[in-house]
Amino acid sequence: MESAEAILGQVPIFSDLKQKDLKKLAKEAHEVTFAAGTHLTDDDGFGVTFFVVVEGELEVQVKGSPIRKLGVGSYFGEMALIDRETRSATVVAETDTKCLGFSRPVFRPFAYNHPEVAWALLEAMVARVREAEARLVAQS
Repeated sequence: MESAEAILGQVPIFSDLKQKDLKKLAKEAHEVTFAAGTHLTDDDGFGVTFFVVVEGELEVQVKGSPIRKLGVGSYFGEMALIDRETRSATVVAETDTKCLGFSRPVFRPFAYNHPEVAWALLEAMVARVREAEARLVAQS
């Protein structure tokens, strides 16, 4: 497996970080593995971890409906860490999966102190809102 630093450098929200900042973030990562079929998050569950996918394929579901697929370099769990609310989706491992996990006390201050990460997260959130609006319009 590639180093945590190398993996994080390929994730779009971290792509503008300096190498020293990637290294600092990588040191805080906790590698976790999940068997196929595992629910990594559940709708309305309390969230305390942000994940970056290192290996495997996952499905994002909202109220049981599939929304999108996640693979290597994808991330999830950031919304509950940003607004301190419950999870907005269920994420299920479709294959055996390996992730890098970051706890709230690590991730929130890191994003706060690295505006390039906060801005990239904001852009990703806007894209998700637009996707959700398009799904609503298509269902009407």
